[in-house]
Amino acid sequence: QDFSRYKKFSLNTYRQCRSMAGRMRGTKIIHINSTAEGGGVAELLKSQIPLERGLGFDSKWFVIQEPKRFFVITKKIHNLLQGGKGQLPSYEKKYYVRQLRSAGDELKKILANSGKHVIVVLHDPQTLPLSSYVQADIPVIARLHIDLTSPNKSTLKFLKPFLQRAQKVIVSHKDFLPEWISKNKIAVSCPAIDPFSAKNRGIKIATASSIFKKFKISVNRPIVAQISRFDKWKDPEGVIKAYYLAKQRVPSLQLVLEGAEGAADDPEAESVFKYLSKKYKGDSDLFLLGKNVLSRSRYELWVNALQRRANVIVQKSYREGFGLTVTEALWKNKAVVGGNAAGIRQQIQNGKNGFIVKTAEQCSRKIVRIIENPPLAAALGRMGHDEVRRKYLFNRLILDFLKIYTVTRK
Repeated sequence: QDFSRYKKFSLNTYRQCRSMAGRMRGTKIIHINSTAEGGGVAELLKSQIPLERGLGFDSKWFVIQEPKRFFVITKKIHNLLQGGKGQLPSYEKKYYVRQLRSAGDELKKILANSGKHVIVVLHDPQTLPLSSYVQADIPVIARLHIDLTSPNKSTLKFLKPFLQRAQKVIVSHKDFLPEWISKNKIAVSCPAIDPFSAKNRGIKIATASSIFKKFKISVNRPIVAQISRFDKWKDPEGVIKAYYLAKQRVPSLQLVLEGAEGAADDPEAESVFKYLSKKYKGDSDLFLLGKNVLSRSRYELWVNALQRRANVIVQKSYREGFGLTVTEALWKNKAVVGGNAAGIRQQIQNGKNGFIVKTAEQCSRKIVRIIENPPLAAALGRMGHDEVRRKYLFNRLILDFLKIYTVTRK
């Protein structure tokens, strides 16, 4: 991907990136995560890999292939790290580590043929044990994308040896820092969006009108939408409650919960979707979209159009490492109502470029206020767009990573 397109957003950032990348030209960057489609990590890597390659890095992306049981366990780890209740039994810990042996052996082979100047980036807990398979002279970066505001301490302790093998641990927020990781090992870098991607570039909503018709969603009535996988931390049921409360004031209101871009590493999503579909069936103004019936290109067009057409975008998460759907909506000049999660608070200044809420009642009041006050919606949207332009586009993320690569490369 041509990085020069980002010059218009910040000439200074562009020049810094070009200069730093030039000094590391040819460095091999090996990114490893747990899914090629669905979720924020895959979304990031789809842009990060081509941009790094465009800057002269030999960047490659590998995805671990594991059975469902493995991802059931890693989802449990994810939930515990985000403050969920319970413990990870020893037999599941052993399975999680043991199951990555074949991926680890494959990684060893890849590294044996990689030459000099190699950096391995492991994304999220699913891949952390692979740090054990990287030889000592190759730096490892552990990139944790999840919300670590109040993690389960025993689960974090279990992952400690894998994290300590890393030269750098990247988190999205200063509040996500495990106290036992030395300060010189930590880097804070929040995610970003690619303004040139199919999901974010400017479009005419009319180009997606057939998709609205396909789902029987009226573009002539108010729409509130939440676009994220069906996950308890995203509080989809709280959004539905807020919708019903708001509908008392705005009877023509429609709600779209778009969670079709599920991921292979999230086996819980389907059960949450089925539960909601059964409980709330019969409301012709409530659209639960949990199965992707569109091609990849049509799906990205659809999400782009939905974010642009919706009167209000909601992301009522309890926990959020960052929340790219918030960033995407702000970029599109949308008024966003977000949950009181660290990653969302990082992006939304309450009352200035969106609203932060804790309860369904608060959420419903903000939805109604935005719909009934178009000038307010427009003002919030303008402020949100400007904030993303300054802080949350991919040129800034690339600069962050170049700085980290510079200090970790051996």
